[in-house]
Amino acid sequence: MNLVRFLIRLLLIAFGAIVGVGLFLFAVIAFLGFLLFSLLTGRKPNLQFRVNQNPWAARQAPAGDVVDVEAREVRDAAPLPLQPPERR
Repeated sequence: MNLVRFLIRLLLIAFGAIVGVGLFLFAVIAFLGFLLFSLLTGRKPNLQFRVNQNPWAARQAPAGDVVDVEAREVRDAAPLPLQPPERR
């Protein structure tokens, strides 16, 4: 009985390893295919993955003009109080 369990466990581990290596090789071959195709055509591959894209949501309007803001350095910041704020 222990021998049968051991053989089944060994078979499942081997099968899982074969599937894992197969998926890895598929990913490497697909990457090399995309790379070769992009090199031959001279274009960058358009691989954009978007998470939580809602097709029914309204599109956001593009941002307006960019405003350049002058930065100022704060030299002496006020110390923070050690007591919690008073409630009114």
